[in-house]
Amino acid sequence: MSRREMGERLEMLLVMQWLDEGAPEDGRVALSVPTAASELGLESDREGLLAVMGALGDLEDRSLVSVAWPSGGHAGGEAIVALSPEIRRDARRLFGRT
Repeated sequence: MSRREMGERLEMLLVMQWLDEGAPEDGRVALSVPTAASELGLESDREGLLAVMGALGDLEDRSLVSVAWPSGGHAGGEAIVALSPEIRRDARRLFGRT
């Protein structure tokens, strides 16, 4: 699977998590890299964790999310991901949230 395809799958995972958390206005969700790897069907080894981090980088490069690493940015840490206003708007429209 390409990095871009992984990014698209991760984007959907983030949107679903955001919606499950009540669609906070700031678009922020906490993302556990190991948990994301598992939910995306990846191993929780170094390769799987780096694939998730690479996908996050792809999403950030495309201005779809912004990522902060309060834990220092190590692969086993937690990221704070803010979905772009466009993604939030599209998700609300698609899933009927106002």
